[in-house]
Amino acid sequence: VTMSVIKYSSPTSAGAECIDPDCSWVEQWVHRAGPRKDIYYEPNEVKAAIVTCGGLCPGLNDVIRQVVFTLETYGVKNIVGIPFGFRGFFEKGLKEMPLSRNLVENINLAGGSFLGVSRGGPKTSEIVDSIQARRIDMLFVLGGNGTHAGANAIHDECRKRKLKVSVVAVPKTIDNDIPLMDKTFGFDTAVEEAQRAINSAYIEARSAYHGIGLVKLMGRSSGFIAMHASLSSGQVDVCLIPEVSFALDGEYGVLQHLEQLIKNKGFCVVCVAEAAGQVSELTVVLAFAFFRSIYH
Repeated sequence: VTMSVIKYSSPTSAGAECIDPDCSWVEQWVHRAGPRKDIYYEPNEVKAAIVTCGGLCPGLNDVIRQVVFTLETYGVKNIVGIPFGFRGFFEKGLKEMPLSRNLVENINLAGGSFLGVSRGGPKTSEIVDSIQARRIDMLFVLGGNGTHAGANAIHDECRKRKLKVSVVAVPKTIDNDIPLMDKTFGFDTAVEEAQRAINSAYIEARSAYHGIGLVKLMGRSSGFIAMHASLSSGQVDVCLIPEVSFALDGEYGVLQHLEQLIKNKGFCVVCVAEAAGQVSELTVVLAFAFFRSIYH
């Protein structure tokens, strides 16, 4: 699927097309989450489970809390948490945790995961065996790339066995690198924390003779954190992100621009997303060593 197939978006769908002057929307795919007129399950008969996997991410407890709140709003009373990721499905001594509004009311005030996390786990067939034995109807999986691959495998195995189990995957990434999503949870916190590093680099660079502050931020293959943090701080002169190509050398290269900044204002701050230009760290170090030697 490529972004080129998306022409417009409607209030209910990320892929939609306006087909007439009155703008009648034809929804194509990727429907937005939200209340629906008809629901498949009888809420009072549903058993829903929540599991958090992989590393920690700001906002995990907020998501757990809101899932519980929303399920109870729909009338679901049997809600459980699976402790310590997929391991909670098979590890002896790890028992599922009954969840309710009263129990999760204030967990958003604490960091980490209320349910605990872990990496890896048992075979997909063993997880589905456990889901079947526990009579789980809905499984909410909070995690990253590997976790989502696991959730997809669980879904495929459930379909193979013709089990009526809904597997709902919630992307866990501070990088905001999921197409068609307005914003991933944890992203705002990442941007806020990144600004602290930028502010420190700004103070160091401004205080030094011909100082250059260099901040490298996470993002994997996306520059959302670097871009938003740079715009929010108002202190970054150059922001390099993987979505925009650039040249280090040449008449319009980054190094020449930095040279001009040093001449005009005496210092500069550079923010680099980790995959920007796929430039090796050695190249960046040598480039800045070159500037230090010139303007020392």
